[in-house]
Amino acid sequence: MYLQDILPKMSKLYLGRIVDSFLKDVRMDTEEEMREVIIRNVDEFQNKERVKRNLNFNTEIRDITLLNEMILLSLMEQQGYLLSESDLINEVEKLESEIVEQSTDDDYIKTAICNDAERIYSAVLIEAWKKDDSLNTHEINILNVLRKELDLSKRDHYLLESRIGRFPQKNNKLHTTKQIEKSLRNLQSRGLILRFKEDTSYYIIPKEIARIVRYEMGGELRNEVYETLLNDLNVNQLKVILTSLNINISGKKSDMIERIIKHNILPSTALNAFGTKDLSDILKNLEGAKVSGTKGERVQNIIDYYENISTPISTDPTDSRSRLYDFYEELASRDYKALRVNKIIDKDLNVEKYFEEATRYLFEKKLGLELVDMKGSKHADGKLKYSSKEVILWDNKSTEKPYTFPESHFDQFIGYIRSDETRVTTFLVVVQDYTKEAVAQAQKLKAFSEQDTDVALIKASDLKYVAEEWKSYSDQKNPKFNLQVFNLTGELSRNLLMSRMAWAI
Repeated sequence: MYLQDILPKMSKLYLGRIVDSFLKDVRMDTEEEMREVIIRNVDEFQNKERVKRNLNFNTEIRDITLLNEMILLSLMEQQGYLLSESDLINEVEKLESEIVEQSTDDDYIKTAICNDAERIYSAVLIEAWKKDDSLNTHEINILNVLRKELDLSKRDHYLLESRIGRFPQKNNKLHTTKQIEKSLRNLQSRGLILRFKEDTSYYIIPKEIARIVRYEMGGELRNEVYETLLNDLNVNQLKVILTSLNINISGKKSDMIERIIKHNILPSTALNAFGTKDLSDILKNLEGAKVSGTKGERVQNIIDYYENISTPISTDPTDSRSRLYDFYEELASRDYKALRVNKIIDKDLNVEKYFEEATRYLFEKKLGLELVDMKGSKHADGKLKYSSKEVILWDNKSTEKPYTFPESHFDQFIGYIRSDETRVTTFLVVVQDYTKEAVAQAQKLKAFSEQDTDVALIKASDLKYVAEEWKSYSDQKNPKFNLQVFNLTGELSRNLLMSRMAWAI
């Protein structure tokens, strides 16, 4: 979820924590002021250097530092980087328990960590922990350098720390719920996670910063996506990975994949087992992926390709169009790579058609509106009954860049408006984004329509927000959507839509 989708669900206390995390000496009285100032300063919020700076926990006490990492690792493994408060606490406890349990398994440690690396790192680790119950900044920095030199992951560090009785706490004692909640507040104050409430309380890493957090934390792919990558490899390739790490290569393909996941082998480590030519061959089978570059760059190209994979639960398994609706914004922006990876399209030409079908689904199923049939082929993409004597027409325009509203579309739309047998009260243009020139064209079209037709531009992301949230603006048990929400000329921004829903529904 993006910031603009999360902020309306957040209360003043939690909004204040975000504001304080990246804007100093700014005071606001209302929730709406806070939301507006956050959106206006979104570039600063998602600034890579800000995020990296706030991911440095070395000045915090040991428990906060470790739990901050456990919380972020737990969220990064989830679809959408989202968990309810209770599930997140359970996942953190589960992750800590899993590391402690694995640290006691000598066979696991033997295959997970090189013997020399374990011996050297453990000796330094024991010495660092000797004097008291914490590590100072100097000791942490030395361990970080040594870990990188020995090619050990942060999880390897935790495993070895657990073997000397220092993870998660002294004598391998797990953290309490109260300690986890304290870290949750710390991460909010750093602007790394957000808390919002629907039916229950949720924590999320916003989409604007999720990828930065993942890479800085040493994460590469969620297990679900990593399994997809491994499944796309053949048995011989999986054997190459396992052999390079001295891990058993016997069993079925599924057994090999399970073994790689179980040993927490990073995708980059697995792919480094291949030569440059082998990596090129893998990339050639990934449509749209860049094939050239150094070995390291080719490994990263493969990881980046699979990073685009997401497999959300279908919005409505009973309607095939719901799968298109799930990728509504990608259809609007012609994100061919994401659409192909997720098997939404097999031909680029399908994008416009599927964008239209997804919009019909949105109006019909999400807003509960009745679509009006249109005769012939020269007409707008869709029609809605506004009143007994008026209708609303809409047209989809998917573009990779912001929509400019060219003259050819102006002529096309004015033809649709004037030829309709019923007065068109509003003509809605659904796009991924639009320019200032497009807004001026919308105003011009209203003047030339000869019917005083309102012409509105709306982003697909904002229309989807309306589809998902409109019922929350009504206090009725069975609310009905009011098309007056769209009855305007110019740009229907997110804030304007929220304002109109507040009084229209």
